[in-house]
Parts: sequence; C-alpha cells; structure tokens
Amino acid sequence: MKHIFIILSILISTLAASAQSDSLRTAEGRATALTEKMKTRLSLTDDQSPQVQSINLKYAEKNEEIFKGSQGKFAKFRALQSSQKSKNKEMKAILDKDQYKKYEEMVEEMKEKTREQYKNRSNS
Repeated sequence: MKHIFIILSILISTLAASAQSDSLRTAEGRATALTEKMKTRLSLTDDQSPQVQSINLKYAEKNEEIFKGSQGKFAKFRALQSSQKSKNKEMKAILDKDQYKKYEEMVEEMKEKTREQYKNRSNS
C-alpha cells in the first residue's frame, strides 16, 4: 500500500511539473506565472494586478519576437536590454517605492538564475 502511495505521489508531482513547464512555453503562460509570483512577492493590489499582467504579457510577447528573430546574439542582447528598460519604466509608474525596490530585486534574481543556467549549459 505504501508503495502505491509513493508511486502515485511521484506521478502526480511529475504531471504537475510537466503541466507547469508546458504553460511556460508560451508568452501568455510566462506572463501569468510572473504576475502570480509578483502578486505574492510585491503584495500587488487588486487594481495593480491586471495592469502588471498586461505589462508582463506585452514584454513576454516582445521578448519572444526578439529571441526568434534573425539578429545576432549581441543585437538580441541589446534589444532585450532596451525592452527591460522600457518595462521597468512602466512598472515604476504602477508600483509604489517599496514594491518597485522588491521588483528590482526580483529582476536581479532572475538575471542571476539565467546566468547560472547559461553557465551550466555551456559547461555541459
């Protein structure tokens, strides 16, 4: 009986992880996941949440176009930098000072995580 429970637990957690990673493959899925994370970490108000969702979707779609573009790595890097700068400006208009500070910390954490993933891919 214990073995069945363990197997079911593993199966359920695997399916949940798979569903989550599938939703992150679309711009809309990534924007929604980021907004949910921001709701919790930044304590977004009911008024802020749809505005943040809209901005996150806008830039997730824009960044997806950049990644899929035919430009070189450096041009894509510059375009993504510009995109993030514009997004930060829009977020600053919606978030209060404390929320924006936490937002900047989140952005730095995500950059660091991306760097680590890139290093790990390069070393493999």
